[in-house]
Amino acid sequence: MKLRNLLVLGSVAIMGAAFTSCSKENLFDNEAALEQQKVEYEASFVKKFGAIDPNQSWDFSSMRATYSLPSTSNAARTREGEVGEVTLTGGQNDSLTIEKTVIDGIRTELTAGRNNKVKGSPFFMVSQENSFTIVPIFQGQASYYWELYMNIGGVEQLIWQKGDIEYRTKANGTWKKLGMSAKVPDNAVEVRSPKFTYTATKDVPMYFFLKVWTNGTGDGIANYRLTSLDQMMLAMDCIDKPAGVPADNTATIIGCEDNPAQKTSDNDYEDLVFMMYGKPAPPVNHVDEVEVSQGKRYMMEDLGADYDFDFNDVVVDVTNTYMKKVYYKYNENNALVFDREEEIAGTRKQEAIVRAAGGTLNFTLTIGTKSWTKGDKFTITDMLNTGVNNSELNFNGVLDRFTIDDNSWNPDANNISVTVQGRGPNQGVKTITFPRKGSAPMIIAVDPTNEWMKERVCVDKAWFTTE
Repeated sequence: MKLRNLLVLGSVAIMGAAFTSCSKENLFDNEAALEQQKVEYEASFVKKFGAIDPNQSWDFSSMRATYSLPSTSNAARTREGEVGEVTLTGGQNDSLTIEKTVIDGIRTELTAGRNNKVKGSPFFMVSQENSFTIVPIFQGQASYYWELYMNIGGVEQLIWQKGDIEYRTKANGTWKKLGMSAKVPDNAVEVRSPKFTYTATKDVPMYFFLKVWTNGTGDGIANYRLTSLDQMMLAMDCIDKPAGVPADNTATIIGCEDNPAQKTSDNDYEDLVFMMYGKPAPPVNHVDEVEVSQGKRYMMEDLGADYDFDFNDVVVDVTNTYMKKVYYKYNENNALVFDREEEIAGTRKQEAIVRAAGGTLNFTLTIGTKSWTKGDKFTITDMLNTGVNNSELNFNGVLDRFTIDDNSWNPDANNISVTVQGRGPNQGVKTITFPRKGSAPMIIAVDPTNEWMKERVCVDKAWFTTE
């Protein structure tokens, strides 16, 4: 997954230090040799990617917040029958036809291109003793690829993948499959969609989320995880339920926004609309408190003789997690709506997950005041999750994880470094820090969804340049 393209212009500043990967050894013979390697690395980077603008930052991360319920966030796991105290059974069973009056109601309440965010508030639901059914019933114009999930008591269940909604433009006409990036056409008189019916443990908190891939294909790691807890979904009770829903069932219709970017999102919440019904449907509840996570992935490159620019020699994810209190107010129609969120003092915690570790020399990773040394956990010369010998990369792999007890990581300052130990007493100790603007980078910061390269595979030039 590529980073956004950035223009690289201007002059290059001198580099700061380094460590070695693969068979790159004996880097620290003397200070003169090291300085020469810095110059060579700098020249090689410029030759590969172009000269560097003096104001170029190497922090590409968005620090996009991910929301979860406090009672379900720490136990998130994939369903395998019974997990802990939560059971969830069921799946797809037949389909449901949605008539034109319901489609028209969606278009009226969630008008395309209009900011509909004010219509809703963060919400979750609570499972009932009876079963409930979920049906995707409408798709607006959207080129992104989605998958709809629910989290119930920490069990994460994939419900639906984009691509199998059907429609027809005349009664008793031919059903046509809706394209991946097409909207339900204005002249559609009916929509037909799969139904998914589940039974779960009673009185368990649950919420929905969309995984969104901006590449439109679902390849790689999802770019966004958008939930009903952070106002990326709206629960609507003003749209008629389809005739195919039993008369004694209650229904909630939920509109989803697939773009969280404040500058580019239309906030119309008609990108995906789905319905949940049951006897009764799980009730909608206002969110009182949420757990919020924000993080970065640091990817590090060495100063070896071959200048491979794979940026996989150390890969570590660092995350801030904290609790927020959600406040509401009454609007002019006397409806309770979202007002604001505030962080709850004393709830912040920080964690680091080491995803990949290459190199043939021992190194110590320092984040804030917390340090982690490769040789304390692994054989120093082992290449761990770097795709050496063309082995597969595990982008969700965990080599190790540790807590930054004093919360000393500063995501704005990027106070992270790697200290490399030479093999002998005369080979010295060198430290790599996060690069200043305009210098050739040996560490970059990206979103945790960005993938790293295999060993000896240079990152794509588009990571750093605009042609």
